[in-house]
Amino acid sequence: MNVRPTIRDVAQAIGVSHTTVSMALRNDPRILKSTRKRVALEAIRMGYRSDPVVSELMVHLRKSRKCISQNPLAMLTAWPTRNGWRERPHFVQFYKSAQAQAMSLGYVLDEFWLREPGMTARRMTSILRTRNVRGIILQALPEPEGRLDLGWQYFSGVAKGLTVAYPRTHRVVSSHYDDMRLVVRQLAQCGYQRLGLIMDEGESRRVGHAWLAGYYLHQHSVSPEDWVPALFVGGAKAEAQFQQWHGRYRPEVIIFTNLPMREWVSRIGLKVPRDIGLVDLVRTREDTSMTGIDTDPEALGVAAVDLLVGQLQAHEYGIPKRAKIVEVTGQWVPGKTVQKQ
Repeated sequence: MNVRPTIRDVAQAIGVSHTTVSMALRNDPRILKSTRKRVALEAIRMGYRSDPVVSELMVHLRKSRKCISQNPLAMLTAWPTRNGWRERPHFVQFYKSAQAQAMSLGYVLDEFWLREPGMTARRMTSILRTRNVRGIILQALPEPEGRLDLGWQYFSGVAKGLTVAYPRTHRVVSSHYDDMRLVVRQLAQCGYQRLGLIMDEGESRRVGHAWLAGYYLHQHSVSPEDWVPALFVGGAKAEAQFQQWHGRYRPEVIIFTNLPMREWVSRIGLKVPRDIGLVDLVRTREDTSMTGIDTDPEALGVAAVDLLVGQLQAHEYGIPKRAKIVEVTGQWVPGKTVQKQ
């Protein structure tokens, strides 16, 4: 019996989230035109057909929710500059997805910058209360162990990632440890034995060293001649540190994120993937040739809003006694920077 393909099947086939596919098939302008076209072509190829009864019901629900309520939600940012967080594509994708999910549930999600000149915690609390905001999403911070002081007794909150130490609220996170274990398994299937991990120490602290834990669990199982210690780099000497590390350990593939690794390996005369493989732990979809992990920031955005709205509907305000953590697993995306050994 033929099974009709679903939105999730289409999403898996092209390596995007099911939320992206759903929005693309509705021709939502928030999805890039090229992505909408790619989704449409794949849906046609797979023979995807929407269920007209379900589609009609969803349209009705969206309209009725918008009519019933347009309750405001806030995404609070505390980067040194207003748009500093927008330099990370997956942060922007998270925000857009959260906005779309909020709208589908009858809410409006707007951004507020906590470091506005002259802004204080008391003033921001007053602004949010005046605008009838009861639910807040805390965008990830540039540094870990951050503290965001507000009158939290008035609000429900959800934090993105692990960088917000206070308040200890509910949070949504990428499954960094599981993602690293997935990378290790995939590289083993490709025949790589000498794996190397490079990252900025601050980046590792941002994720609670979860990537590092998954990597060293793998290193514990390899033979002594294939053991490669992880390298933390930073500042003006980062590339020199990489060159010294590579010269000593000669890894077959480098696992990294948020570093100009292509340029670094090129300047020591290595060709990718002939001489060395590269895997990005937070792969950006714009770099279609890179092998790595798609952390699915859209799914994180949906999860954050769902977790927040659940609190609002249950009238749960203030810092919870027991914080919940919702993890979203990433997906391995093959590219041109890894090859069979």
